Amino acid sequence: MHASVTYDTSSRRELKRALLTLWPHVAMAGLFSGAINLLYLSSPLYLMQVYNRVLVSENVPTLVLLTLILGMALLTMAALDSLRAQVLIRCGVRLEALLARRIFEALVARSARHGYSRGAQQLREFDQFRTFVTGPGIYFAFDLPWIPIYLLLLFFIDPILGTVATLGAAMMLGLAILNEALTHASLKAAEDSGNRAYAFTENILRHADVVRAMGMQPAVERHWNGSRSFMLLEQARASDKNAVISSAIKFARLLLQSLMLGTGAWLAIDHIIMPATIFAASIIMGRALVPVEQAVSTWKQFTSARDGYARIEELLDDIPPEQTRTVLPPVANTLVVEGVTYVPPSQKTPILKEISFDLAGGETIGLVGPSGSGKSTLARLIVGAIAPEDGKLRFGGVEYRQWHPLEFGRHVGYLPQDVGLFAGTIRENISRFGPASIEEVIEASRLAGIHDMILELPRQYDTPLGPGGVGLSGGQRQRLGLARAVLSTAVRSICATIARRTSSASFSVSRHSKKG
Repeated sequence: MHASVTYDTSSRRELKRALLTLWPHVAMAGLFSGAINLLYLSSPLYLMQVYNRVLVSENVPTLVLLTLILGMALLTMAALDSLRAQVLIRCGVRLEALLARRIFEALVARSARHGYSRGAQQLREFDQFRTFVTGPGIYFAFDLPWIPIYLLLLFFIDPILGTVATLGAAMMLGLAILNEALTHASLKAAEDSGNRAYAFTENILRHADVVRAMGMQPAVERHWNGSRSFMLLEQARASDKNAVISSAIKFARLLLQSLMLGTGAWLAIDHIIMPATIFAASIIMGRALVPVEQAVSTWKQFTSARDGYARIEELLDDIPPEQTRTVLPPVANTLVVEGVTYVPPSQKTPILKEISFDLAGGETIGLVGPSGSGKSTLARLIVGAIAPEDGKLRFGGVEYRQWHPLEFGRHVGYLPQDVGLFAGTIRENISRFGPASIEEVIEASRLAGIHDMILELPRQYDTPLGPGGVGLSGGQRQRLGLARAVLSTAVRSICATIARRTSSASFSVSRHSKKG
């Protein structure tokens, strides 16, 4: 028996559900934040008690006792702040465990579906989002509900002080919203342009030999520089607007603090409040404005996290999670292609239309046709790298969609035009980064005719390779890819059977791609 995979199309909004699993930790961080904000009031209360009681009574023991109480309150506040940070760090670790592997699998599946890579941008965006929602950047969200509480406290001290603070907070919050409206489009354009520039750079570096050999470097540098210049221009525009708004917010904060002091002095002159209350009210108002200032300082990270959230959610919705179930094992190494039609994602016309053939165990098949007729596409369909629009593919009597990818991979050897070697040792590449024994690796290498070449390398099978097999010649990469392809017991058995046969069946696809 073996497990198979079907797509669970009813499973949607995985990112949101993963975040909901963090609510106990977030609730605990929220409780810590509430205690921190309450303990913050110890400073203005201490100030009022010292000015209104200790200085009047000149009682030193009372001053010492109040100071000890303040020290304990501040120490507790610091401890809770540390615990809050640790809880959020563990939220980040849990979010990583819940989603990172799923995002990686979705990226691999999407790249295989489209036949090319769109890069690992979603993984970088996930890291940015995780860092934001489980780090200091999210503190303003915990402190935000306390703004009205602090303002109500100022109203309780005196309605005029509460009114001045409320108007000032509203003005600063309005400036923060204006900052978002003015900079969001420029920041998004700069980010998109930067991603394209980085992807182009990675592509150029991967094929630097082509660039140098064909004299393309000046042209590709101009193209690269154009993308970078546009990115820097948009970043400069957004930064200019953000600098103006940030300066306006700083001006508003300083002006508001001065107005609070002036208003408090006026009320103290009229004997409505005590002089010490002036400074206590200023401290409370400053604390009320902290979330607004935090929001402005972390606004760029917030917008990046928000946009990254949307793109990650789109990726996970586009590539649904796989669900396992049990099916019967294959009865034989038989391949059946029945009425297979495939339309590339960027086209409307099928590149393959109603292709059908059977292939018994031990037989071979040759695909012959002009460039663009669908030979490589059919090969990718046969090995399960992509799925057809219509028709069925069966191996061993079992449809591809019912196979578990790991089980199916043990029966498949695949050597594409671009060999697709990875950064790692030769042994790791041949063993498919799996638990294959060294005996199996050597046997596959001998079958591919590369064992003697590997023994001549300084570290033999432990020789490290760069991305794409850097360090080997083109022919050596092909043979190494062949060794990887014939690694599995099933594939080696098929190869041995083919070697013993004196004849083979052939199949020809000779069709122009435009005819469908």
